[in-house]
Amino acid sequence: MLAGTGPRGSRAAADAMTPPSAIRLELPEVDCALPVVVIADLHLDLADERGGREFALWLAKLRAVGTLAILGDLFDAWVGPAQERMPGALEVLDALKRVAQSGTQLLVVHGNRDFLLDASFEERTGARVLRDGFTTRLADGSRAAFVHGDTLCTKDVGYLRLRRVVRSKPVTWLAPRLPLFVGLSIARRLRRASVNAVAQKPSEEKSVQRAAAEALSAETGAELLVCGHVHAFRDEPLSGGARWIVLDAFGGQRDALTLSERAVVALATRDLAGRDCADLAVP
Repeated sequence: MLAGTGPRGSRAAADAMTPPSAIRLELPEVDCALPVVVIADLHLDLADERGGREFALWLAKLRAVGTLAILGDLFDAWVGPAQERMPGALEVLDALKRVAQSGTQLLVVHGNRDFLLDASFEERTGARVLRDGFTTRLADGSRAAFVHGDTLCTKDVGYLRLRRVVRSKPVTWLAPRLPLFVGLSIARRLRRASVNAVAQKPSEEKSVQRAAAEALSAETGAELLVCGHVHAFRDEPLSGGARWIVLDAFGGQRDALTLSERAVVALATRDLAGRDCADLAVP
């Protein structure tokens, strides 16, 4: 686990003094049943009753999956439990619940769009929500770390500062208690501001940084680091021999990762639906 073992007050004071480029993460170790399927960045629009239908159908076709991990931004926006009543929510939430009830371990990591997912979502779906990500041991005994990826954008200092504000205790306490239309209105305004800001930033500034990935890999002892967030696949070595995989957004060319007893393989989600994921994870 990364940091965070001291008293609550000490932790808050330490975080306040930590520069944005060194955001402290808590990555609990999770015992994941194999095979593991990892996806990210679905950005489901719950305002449209068809917004999550494709994903729900994909979930219904999955077979022989021990763990399904979603590395953030499952929803395009999530402002609180009231969204469970939105037109596109029922189909998605029920589909996730069926996956969990089938015996598949369901892990959902907070993204920059849905960091307000909480215990009510866990109760509704059977998922386990993880604030920063998690680590696990692979079949060969090596360690893997899984995060959304926004904290690896260490050159985007403005975003990291904003991230701290919107995830502060006052904001995360208040947001779910606002009327749904107010919360969604604020989320839309923040989204528009974010899109405009991102458009004006140099590509290097808003990208995940190799140095940050190497630091996280070293700190967690991970020989495999997996993230999403930037919607652009990469699979490359890090210093020290670790492997870094960035997944495409859901629906992309390489938007799923399978981990079996034999191999770690990047695939397209369309290759997984309706087939045995264990059979796909070949060297």
